[in-house]
Amino acid sequence: MTKDLMPTVLIVEDHQDYRQAVRRFLEASKVKARLIEACSGEEGVLLAKRQKPELVLMDFNLGGINGVQAATQIKSDMPSCSIIMLTMFDIKEVEFLSGRNLIKAFINKAELWDKLVPSMNRILNAIV
Repeated sequence: MTKDLMPTVLIVEDHQDYRQAVRRFLEASKVKARLIEACSGEEGVLLAKRQKPELVLMDFNLGGINGVQAATQIKSDMPSCSIIMLTMFDIKEVEFLSGRNLIKAFINKAELWDKLVPSMNRILNAIV
């Protein structure tokens, strides 16, 4: 990615209202990224292959393939892609299930509005 181009962030969330709320929050927070959305793990994997995002915001509990399965497929195709796992479950359990090498950060959805932008900025600034 050159300095002129904005990084791409893929939001993978199966609940449309929540996915759109995250997008609106990021837009209002002036995150400097091109935002794209997927409504399932399967769609997330396909969009990641096509769009090559630098960062994926992945819901853990998706219908069909879950967030860990989708993240595993994305990382196998694009090892440099960073993934932030979003969950309502206990972070320690999710971390254990997915492994620390796969996921760059874990954020509980209850803390999303406080932690998401700083986590994203830290990851995106490291790749620019």
